[in-house]
Amino acid sequence: MKKRKQKNILNKNQWIILIPLILVMILDLTFTIIGQPEYYWNNHSYFDEANPIGKILLSTGPLYFIAVFIIYLIGVLFIIIKIHRPWNIMVYLGFFISHAWAGASWTSEILSRYFLMNINEFYSGIIYFIIIAIISGFCFNTINKTNT
Repeated sequence: MKKRKQKNILNKNQWIILIPLILVMILDLTFTIIGQPEYYWNNHSYFDEANPIGKILLSTGPLYFIAVFIIYLIGVLFIIIKIHRPWNIMVYLGFFISHAWAGASWTSEILSRYFLMNINEFYSGIIYFIIIAIISGFCFNTINKTNT
């Protein structure tokens, strides 16, 4: 019996699929940094973060947090590219959903602080998810066009 080789999620024309994941991860990173309270910048022990690993990294300073996050992002992308279907799709979705949710948790604070828009956290999260869904749909549609 001949063993069928499983395909990875990506070929040369499908790298666009990574854009939504990269976007939500970068937004999560950005929102986490700019969402820190004013007093954090004078004393890194006063951070605002729910993730236990993020707490440790933020307490050491924002540059360390950013550097480790970038290494983490590259590691996640590497794993997704290297593992076979359906595992890579499951890993992709796990990281996509968790970082989309984490980014959404900051939207109300970011809109209030930087744009003077007081929008309920529920509604700001919904708007964020709609925007992410539109971008993701565009990327998936582009891939669908290249495969036909």
